Amino acid sequence: MLIRPMTSTDLPGVLAVQQRCYGPAFHEPLAAFASKLAGAPDTCWVASTATEGILAYLVSLPVDAHSLPALHATQWQAPAQAQRLYLHDLAVAPIARGRSLAPRLVARAQQCARDMGLQQMVLVAVQGSESFWQGQGFAAQAMLAGAPGDKLASFGPDARFMACTL
Repeated sequence: MLIRPMTSTDLPGVLAVQQRCYGPAFHEPLAAFASKLAGAPDTCWVASTATEGILAYLVSLPVDAHSLPALHATQWQAPAQAQRLYLHDLAVAPIARGRSLAPRLVARAQQCARDMGLQQMVLVAVQGSESFWQGQGFAAQAMLAGAPGDKLASFGPDARFMACTL
């Protein structure tokens, strides 16, 4: 299993994994992934094998309170000065569950955030994933001060904003 930086040629495989892991309301378009990857190519990864293709991915973005993307947003730009690493989307294909890919991808993001000099990672937990994220060291908290309220709302009424200090 190889965990490597995501490239634009990976996006069809990433979308295929997304569609197997999330309900239709969370299916983001190709343009949303392409925008995030173009703005943060060093903080997006895939887990793949030569025979099975892409089995998991993590899209994370260096952000400040104003640059958190809404769900389905097709335009995203990195801020001039990032304050946190935002884990926007993590998915593991059903056939790859039990291979510890999610914790390995999260560990890659943690190391990247530390290398960037960031002291916190944040995310929006959806589809009942809050307990998984708690196991990764995240805790629910109020949305970041200064962040537009519609960003969290775009993820649905059950979404939970969570943070982890590094």
